[in-house]
Amino acid sequence: MKAKHSIEKRALPNHEELPLLDSLKGIASEHGYKSFVASLWFYLVVFKDYFFHLIAKISPVAAIVVQLHRWRGVRIGKNVHIGPGVTIDDTYPYYVKIGDRVAISGNDYFLTHTKPMLYHKKVMESAVAPIIVEDDAWIAIGVIILPGVTIGRGSIIASGSVVTRSIPPFVMAAGMPAIVKRDLADLVKHNYSEQQFAEIMKKRKDEFGI
Repeated sequence: MKAKHSIEKRALPNHEELPLLDSLKGIASEHGYKSFVASLWFYLVVFKDYFFHLIAKISPVAAIVVQLHRWRGVRIGKNVHIGPGVTIDDTYPYYVKIGDRVAISGNDYFLTHTKPMLYHKKVMESAVAPIIVEDDAWIAIGVIILPGVTIGRGSIIASGSVVTRSIPPFVMAAGMPAIVKRDLADLVKHNYSEQQFAEIMKKRKDEFGI
């Protein structure tokens, strides 16, 4: 699926259980498909993407998994590993961007949107927001990544973590919610030139204060 909107955080209507045709029309409209013909095309693409997602979850070959997710609209860099059982948002796959040499172990969830019921409208926002996994990051088994999160370059997210906010480069984060547990900068600096490393560390300091 290709984006009809700019890929940035935006509000969504809260969830309501509507009659089938009204529900289908509303979902297509949220993605920018408003005419009857456009909506029909949208649901053909959704069906195709859903099929690719099912196959990707059970495929034992990482290269096949990666290609299937690319066909769904996930933006994936070079030399990426994606293990079995990984869910990359069923509804907004094109809101996920994965850098080069990223390892995603298995049974992980990338959730780019949240749509609470209308009853909870004043409790929690309904929105879609990008997930970005920067180069050389490692997502271990059973991780859940929520909307609007960036995983910094070279960082590790430990098994079973729930990532609710962005993680700096060159750290290991763990927990529910995930927090920084260890600084990896000195252990990975050999992978970069002095200038590259200094630039990344300066950006980390400016954005995260560490």
